[in-house]
Amino acid sequence: MQASSLTTWNTDRIIEDIQTRRVTLIKELFVDQRLDLYLAEMYEGQKLSQVKSEFLKRDLKQLSESSLDLVHYATLIRKAKESESWPNPPVIEEFVHAEIRQVILKYIV
Repeated sequence: MQASSLTTWNTDRIIEDIQTRRVTLIKELFVDQRLDLYLAEMYEGQKLSQVKSEFLKRDLKQLSESSLDLVHYATLIRKAKESESWPNPPVIEEFVHAEIRQVILKYIV
């Protein structure tokens, strides 16, 4: 999506945009190679057994199908409403990665 004027980015559109990007990022991790690469890059080469990997993908699928945690994304939504340069994919990804991290930590700790 192209950056639009501030008046077109109401809260519902911002939430919809975040949700769309969130689902896309999470679904990329359903592919074994992408998940392995993600773990290697973000968690210092951490590897999971096939069983843990399948459970992690199940939990990530549930996360992708769940509604946004508006408390977690409140700061991002507020910044988006105040910004003239929305959408900002790197900032959205930062928030999504924080949410993904909560799921992954159950399997690598």
